[in-house]
Amino acid sequence: MAASVSVQRVQSRSRWVAAARLMLPAVALTLLAVLLAWPSLFPDEKRFRLSKLPVTREEEATVRMMNPRFVGTDDQQRPYTVTATEATQLAVPGAVTQDSQVLLTQPKADLTGDKGDWAQLSAHEGRYDKEHGLLTLSGAVTLFHDSGYEMHTEQSQVDLTSKRIAGILPVTGQGPRGDMSAEEGFEILEKGRKILLFGRSRVVLRDAGGAS
Repeated sequence: MAASVSVQRVQSRSRWVAAARLMLPAVALTLLAVLLAWPSLFPDEKRFRLSKLPVTREEEATVRMMNPRFVGTDDQQRPYTVTATEATQLAVPGAVTQDSQVLLTQPKADLTGDKGDWAQLSAHEGRYDKEHGLLTLSGAVTLFHDSGYEMHTEQSQVDLTSKRIAGILPVTGQGPRGDMSAEEGFEILEKGRKILLFGRSRVVLRDAGGAS
């Protein structure tokens, strides 16, 4: 009788061990599935997420740069620099290089003169043609020269190679030697040595003592 009971216990234990061997992998798989599904079942509202936004083909082809900086030299190998808070590349048919033109947000151009002097232009928006060295500025355009002169207009184009600066909209200016204004634009030639005013213009000169 004792031997029979012992055999039954052994057989029962063997069956339990066999069942446990089958159950343990199943339990492990169940726990793994619960862990993987947990974020979906109980989302954390404070957790960082990447939203899935639709992107058009035009946006995929657009290249944007933050805080870009473009450096070049004029026809006398003097450096100039064009910077902005953001630049968007434009695809222009027929351009030698596909990245030759960019739209600029809050552009600034720093130009070096003949005697180490410098001038800076700034605006709300701009368009830079790297292939031809042309910078078109629009919106609150300001030209500042380190000698103390300032000019203000709403549109201007800068030839960075020849340092020619021109505009066709009203312009005002002031500096140590006087004030000026013109209703139909201006043109700066010979790297700043000559300034032309167009339309009805006004120039007030001051002597060394500051009198008009």
